[in-house]
Amino acid sequence: MDLEVQYLNKLYNLRLSKTYSDVSALFESNYQKILELIPLLKETAHSSIIYHKTLSDLYLIVEDRFTHTGVFTLTHILNGEVKKPDIKFKVYFDAQLLEVLSVCNETTLNSEHPYIAQCDDMNIQWELNLFIERWLDYCLDKYQGKSWQML
Repeated sequence: MDLEVQYLNKLYNLRLSKTYSDVSALFESNYQKILELIPLLKETAHSSIIYHKTLSDLYLIVEDRFTHTGVFTLTHILNGEVKKPDIKFKVYFDAQLLEVLSVCNETTLNSEHPYIAQCDDMNIQWELNLFIERWLDYCLDKYQGKSWQML
């Protein structure tokens, strides 16, 4: 076993597994952040965009919308067709939770990880939802206060 694989193995095994409480707290935090970025999300039934002069435009695509839940995609569309990071998430308005369903059509972010088979559902949920947390922080910094317009 080479040194890099040994290092990854040791690093992975030192990492504590995430609990339901850890993941649930992240769902709650991300729900608050998405409402900061999109204050009218509870009422939104149509896809929208924020046009930005110096950054990529930010798209909110409504996939499914019901009274207490909604499935949305938050993305940039580059060169007219490439969507990055293309995060699909479900919002539970009644429970005040946001759960990531996929990032770029993947249900794991690091599918090439040498120890991916050891990841349990909570760790995978943590990885996906930590990604959107960081991207929401970026979007809040760059797009907050800008107007959403219907597509």
